[in-house]
Amino acid sequence: MKKLLYILTLFLILGCSKEEEVILEPVFEISLDGQSFDPYERYSVVTSYAGEKWVDNNLKKIFILYLQIDDGDPRLDRQHFALYCLDSNANDNGALLDEGTYTWENPDNKYAGVEIPGDQEYIVWNEVIVSKVNTLIDLTAEGEFFNPFIQRTMTVSMRLENFPIGIDIDSTPYGYLLN
Repeated sequence: MKKLLYILTLFLILGCSKEEEVILEPVFEISLDGQSFDPYERYSVVTSYAGEKWVDNNLKKIFILYLQIDDGDPRLDRQHFALYCLDSNANDNGALLDEGTYTWENPDNKYAGVEIPGDQEYIVWNEVIVSKVNTLIDLTAEGEFFNPFIQRTMTVSMRLENFPIGIDIDSTPYGYLLN
């Protein structure tokens, strides 16, 4: 009986000490005007950037999701969709972005934008809820914006889970927002 207990204990210790690597699959769901689509089929460039900078004794953090129609370097003058969250009074906690609610109204210094930039673009409203951030990000976004390419407002709905956060400022043309 003692041998059986010893073997079971040894099995449990060895079996439980083995850590299994969990691979988190990224999820990226998006719809415009209620029509869902695969962003990797519609956009040639799908990238993100997060960074931080001290400005006037306040830590600014930014996250940008950048989706460009055409191949090539990410540039503001190319047709693209962008979602960005800018915290102008962020926590100095080592996170790439603070969790919380970001909107066009800028509550608690947390500003969000969803847009297809061009002549006369503007944001009608939006809400981005950032629920988890490490080297990956989880967020949901809802909003409405004016699309200058089709001259009408559009709605967006988006969900990111386990989405990788890039740290190369040149991967999007929005790094200037940190200044």
